[in-house]
Amino acid sequence: MTKNSRVIHSTRGYAMKFGQVQKRMAENCCFVWVIYGETFRDATILEAANMRKEQAKLAEPLPFAEIPGLIYQPSASSLASTRQRFPLIRQAHEFAAAQ
Repeated sequence: MTKNSRVIHSTRGYAMKFGQVQKRMAENCCFVWVIYGETFRDATILEAANMRKEQAKLAEPLPFAEIPGLIYQPSASSLASTRQRFPLIRQAHEFAAAQ
């Protein structure tokens, strides 16, 4: 089946490209095939929830977002560059307020 062939929504009657339907199924779990490669329909809420649950099981576990006890402290150069922008930001606010 080519990605640019047209498939038809069985309920609403509009056509989409096969590749678009496949992509939406993979990313959003919003469509279900009625006849593979010919017609599709919207997934019910329960079907979509089950498909998303299966996707979550297949996905790799995420690493820890934080390391316990570790506190982020920005570098001195980062703080200095941010502080250099403060006067420009203040001038922009004063200009906007004067308008």
